[in-house]
Amino acid sequence: MRIILTIVALFISNIHLAQYSRSEANEYFQNLNFAKAINIYQQLESKKKKPKPFFVERLAESYFSITDYNNARIWYEKLYDLKEKKVDEATFIKYIQSLKACQEYVEANILIKDYYSYDSQKLATIRQQEKYLDSLMGEDPKYNISNAQINSPLSDFAPMYYKDAIVFSSSRAPEFSEDAEYSWNNQPYLSILMADRDTTTGQLNNVKKFHKNIQSSFHEGTLTYSPDYKTVYFTQNYLKGKDLQVNPKGFSNMQILRGDVVGDSIVRANALKFNNPKYSFGHPFLTKDGKRLFFVSNMFGGFGETDIYYVDIAEDGKLGPATNLGPTINTPGREMFPYVAGQHLYFASDSHFGLGGLDIFKSKMEPNNSYEIPKNMGMPINSNMDDFSLIINDVDHTGYFSSNRVNGKGDDDIYSFSKVAEMMPYRGNILDEVTKAPIPEVKVKVYDQEKQLVTETTTDEQGNFEVALSPDTNHIFAFFKLEYKQEIKSVNNANTPNLIKDINNTSLTPFSSFIVYEGGVEKVRANPIFFNLNRFNITYKAAEELDKIVTFMNDFPSVKIKIEAHTDSRASDAFNLELSNNRAKSTRDYLIYMGIDASRIESAIGYGESRLINNCADGVPCSIEDHLANRRCDFIIIGK
Repeated sequence: MRIILTIVALFISNIHLAQYSRSEANEYFQNLNFAKAINIYQQLESKKKKPKPFFVERLAESYFSITDYNNARIWYEKLYDLKEKKVDEATFIKYIQSLKACQEYVEANILIKDYYSYDSQKLATIRQQEKYLDSLMGEDPKYNISNAQINSPLSDFAPMYYKDAIVFSSSRAPEFSEDAEYSWNNQPYLSILMADRDTTTGQLNNVKKFHKNIQSSFHEGTLTYSPDYKTVYFTQNYLKGKDLQVNPKGFSNMQILRGDVVGDSIVRANALKFNNPKYSFGHPFLTKDGKRLFFVSNMFGGFGETDIYYVDIAEDGKLGPATNLGPTINTPGREMFPYVAGQHLYFASDSHFGLGGLDIFKSKMEPNNSYEIPKNMGMPINSNMDDFSLIINDVDHTGYFSSNRVNGKGDDDIYSFSKVAEMMPYRGNILDEVTKAPIPEVKVKVYDQEKQLVTETTTDEQGNFEVALSPDTNHIFAFFKLEYKQEIKSVNNANTPNLIKDINNTSLTPFSSFIVYEGGVEKVRANPIFFNLNRFNITYKAAEELDKIVTFMNDFPSVKIKIEAHTDSRASDAFNLELSNNRAKSTRDYLIYMGIDASRIESAIGYGESRLINNCADGVPCSIEDHLANRRCDFIIIGK
């Protein structure tokens, strides 16, 4: 079921009695069987030497009704030319929507300004809405959207919150409906379904039939609940027993009923007093306090095809008079699916300035029951097709809406959405720990708490950098530059979402701070590695120093070393050579045990007493301290 069809199905009849039929084509048209009507009208039109406005208009209307906007655009253009631009406003709106659905925005906007050139106030509103929408088009999308996994190949739309679930309307079959097909789109009549809702992720699953006791052989539609979920308002065909009740034109319209919810059932359901079988009433929405009911109707006295109204509800449940929301909200076209969250009214319209088809708008509600000029919610909420029936949690800015946009799963699909967090600037300056000079070309990488890369940048010549991040999430900053120790900083600001954090004066320690030059080679700066006399096992004091080598190698993960162990001259040359070899290998084994990759240690060799650094050779009297200086372990850097 295409969206427009689904929506109109709640307002336009679905059965036409035979006594009102005219020609075969007109009968199909009146019975909303547009596909067959198109076939006959095209045959009739092809036989005319000159285009006949009646057939052209019926073809345009039929294609529009089945959302074949490309063909609708062709026939509306012919009609517009035939009537020398003198078409009624409702027809003009459909022409514009067909153009925009085909993404002919430039042509559509030129026609709009030409058509309303006589109405300066209308033009001013159009320009204001156009300017706002243009400003959104130049920004990054404000929302992430996702096609809900519960969607079927048919029509699923009009979600509404129900505790930790949603209820929605669907024409899916055969598992949920055995009813006859609706002639408009050859799909089953609408039924009410429920899906469980993950309140953390927003995902929907586990679809089941809901309120089974009110299911008829015809349409049931949009529902809304009282805050305690004990009262429900819903849409249904006018019925007389199990049969449709028809108006004087032979059509069955829609009405709004109120009932009590007991378990899975709706009991004591009664039609609201403002219903009138001559018109349709639908899309009820009850405000959070339960004191005002918004709805949609095509009743006499409105501004367009369907308008949004409200009634106030007294403590005893009695309804006040129906009040039209006025021309700021309602237009000569269709306004549908009202929803209120916080200080804003959300609704769908095909006549306010938009992207094509039905678009979703929001308007701030003033205390005196007036409304600001509606603002288009922009992409990706809106598209060039029909987008409607939005519900939103105004605390966490998540919700659902319906659309028949391309690449969906069915005719109408339910989409979930969440607001993209507003990005804030995070600035910093990177300095050399030793010289305090700024460091250019430092790579700055930012990760989320799951260690997934979010963004990266590089410092400028003055050591400055800036990244845009969500202020609602904690981040990890990592700073890298060759010849410097990498630095990691956590920014824990989820509890202060409005605070701009500056990562100022971060210092990086240069590689040179960790090395010494001796004998023409680079060595890791380290204190002596203490071994007990004539022993090669790693002592507690030796481990403390070796842990510093581990840290150094972790900080500089590209460094490779070789280990050279030495002894003093006491004991024999052979003994000292073997002892130093064992000490070198024990040192290597410890580093590997602590996580250093073995490939980063080229060798571990003992040189015994062959490389003394003082004069304490065999037979030379020396102090314990002098001998200790020769018992050393060097870490020679061979790659970095």
